Amino acid sequence: MQYNVAQLLREPTGSTRSFLVEKTSVGGPESPEATQGEVRILRTHQGVLVNADIEVEANLTCSRCLRGFPRSSSLHIEEEFFAAIDLSTGRHLDQPSSDEPSFSIDEDNVVDLTEVLRQYVIADEPMKPLCRAECLGLCHVCGNDLNQGICKCDAGSLDPRWGALAGLLKTADG
Repeated sequence: MQYNVAQLLREPTGSTRSFLVEKTSVGGPESPEATQGEVRILRTHQGVLVNADIEVEANLTCSRCLRGFPRSSSLHIEEEFFAAIDLSTGRHLDQPSSDEPSFSIDEDNVVDLTEVLRQYVIADEPMKPLCRAECLGLCHVCGNDLNQGICKCDAGSLDPRWGALAGLLKTADG
């Protein structure tokens, strides 16, 4: 998702451009895919401010059964890109000093949203993604997918070190 902003950088502060996003892949085959959305670019005194509302679909791995599954989400992106060169003189500009890393407009005056979108997708991912809420996961002994059915291993066998406590459980049940 690249946008040439050379003409916008020649215009006064406050000038805008809008672009519609159609289904496009962001990066390689395992990368998220932007399905639809809108990108608005506003000229600022140091570069451009990008505001975007984008629907993305990312491929995640279930933390229980380790199967891949698609996940759709809506992202709101707001990032400022700073000019790397002065359009009138061609001289390189210093990036604003700040504790936070910033994005820059490259030497060809192109704003590349690929890295921004990748970072926003990662930040939007759940800590433990699940393919579905009732996912049973994998058997801890044989590794079979318990969503496919009960495994035939001896997963229910009791560790002999707990035998004395199991005996107490049997006598309590009657």
